[in-house]
Order: sequence, then C-alpha cells, then structure tokens
Amino acid sequence: MPYLFTCPHCSAKTQVEDRYSGQSGECFTCGGAIEIPDFTGAAKHSATDMPLRPAARSMGKLIAAGVVLLLLVSLVFVIVQFGGSSVTRLAEVRKQRASLSNLETIAAAMNAYAADYGVYPPPMIRNAAGMPMHSWRVLLLPYLGEQTMYDGFDLGKPWNHPTNIDAAYMMPEVYLHPADDSTIIGRAGYYMVTGKGTLFPPQGPLGPEDVTDKPAQTILLIAGAAPSNRAGGGWTEPLDYDFAKMRGVINGNLGVEPGGMIKSGVTVVTVDGRGHFLPNEMPPATFNALVTPRGNEPLADDTLD
Repeated sequence: MPYLFTCPHCSAKTQVEDRYSGQSGECFTCGGAIEIPDFTGAAKHSATDMPLRPAARSMGKLIAAGVVLLLLVSLVFVIVQFGGSSVTRLAEVRKQRASLSNLETIAAAMNAYAADYGVYPPPMIRNAAGMPMHSWRVLLLPYLGEQTMYDGFDLGKPWNHPTNIDAAYMMPEVYLHPADDSTIIGRAGYYMVTGKGTLFPPQGPLGPEDVTDKPAQTILLIAGAAPSNRAGGGWTEPLDYDFAKMRGVINGNLGVEPGGMIKSGVTVVTVDGRGHFLPNEMPPATFNALVTPRGNEPLADDTLD
C-alpha cells in the first residue's frame, strides 16, 4: 500500500510503495538525500496472533473494506489539498533542470570560442558604420554543431534582412527556454549581461583569463524573458541585458531584471561551465557581485551551493 512521503528538501509529495519502507536514496524531484520512514513496521502481525474464525474473517473483510474506503477518501483530500501545488512544483523543477542543461551546453560552446579567439564572442556583430547586425548566438552556431545553419546567414546584412530571417527560422533548440510557452517562434531564452563592469563591456568582451574573481562565482549567461520587455526577442536579434539598468532583483521588473521564466528564481551558468539556480531570495548585492568578473567582492564559498 503506498504512503504519502514529503521530501524535506523540496517539499515534493510522493506516493511511496511499501516495499521502499525504511530505505534511503535520492528524491526523484530534487535529487536530495532522503530516508523513507519504516511505515510498515506497525502493520506487522505479532507472533501470538491467532487464526480468525469464519465469522471473524467476514467481519475482518468488512473492516478492511471500510479502511480502504477511508484511505480513498483521505487520498482524494490529499490530492485536493496538495496535488496542485506538488504537480506545479514538479513541473517547475523539471523545467529548471532542462534550462540548466541548455545553459551548460551554451557555456561549453562559448568557452570553446574563447579558446580559439582569446575572448568570448561579442554581444553583437556590427558593420563598418557601427550598426548592430547579428547576435552572438549566430557566431556561436559552429561551436554548437550547427555549421550548416551558420553558412546560411549573410553576416554582411542585418539580422532582420529577408535572407537572414529565412536562415533563422529553425532556431537551435538549446536557445529555447523550456518554460517559454508563448506562441512566438524563435524567441531566445538566454542572454548576456552587458555593460561596464561585466564580462561584456562596451570596449569589447573579456576572456576567461581576464577573470580575476572566482570563475565558479562569475556569471557567464542568464536565463530570462526578452530584454526591455520586447515581445519579439528573436534569437538572432542583437539584444541582451543592460547591467546599468538592473538592480539585481531576481524576477523583478520583467525584461530588465534576471528571470521571468521560472517563478521561484532564475537559472544561470558561470564561467567554469556549471549551471546554478538562484532563488528569488538572493540579495541583489550578491547577484550583482556574481555578474562582475573583477569586482573582488567577498562571497562565501557556498554562495552558489
């Protein structure tokens, strides 16, 4: 008979079969270490139990039927009281994990680009007149195994030229945030944080060797809604977050602050290529310190644990 178990780490509620009673393992939702209580011990018969007579067995069947009915009613109550929030939390955790996987894939490509050029890709390609032409996401295509797609772009024409719009129709799946349920085709879910004091200052991008803060505590990319609350946010459009406009409030002002996809926080990836989930409760000063690559801010070793 299954029992309702609540994870002490993520509060996910799960129906656990009695064969797992008293065992330990990992929560299927958050991966945290858990120990299942020995909830079958009380149900074991003692060695002195006597066989039931026929009449007693009939009464036992009626009692058992009543217990089953009571359990069914209780289960319905549990589903009504907790089911909705548990299902929502589980779905959010799954999207969170998928987003972290995307970020780590993109980060690996960015670090491969930096290994070739000494710096990370610039936020945007500009023409000779300084006009924005294409996003860094286009430059990164060969490092994501998308050389054929990359070859379809004309980098001498802007991102919204018909030729490049056709080339951008099939966005790499890794650029799509798993929590983006909009009907907008090709909207990016991952962005740089640009501006003075970031990895991507106005004078040009830095490289891994330019980072003097801990690489494991320096944000490379963040997940989020389209910056400046743009409805489009196409993946080839040269559009990223402006650090000067941010206060560091996770899930604050949509399109300006980090987040906008997962209600309880935001996914990011650091220079060392590891993905992290930052909760809404993170102090703005901590987030801002994580953005700067050479700020020398004192951060605890477990800041991103």
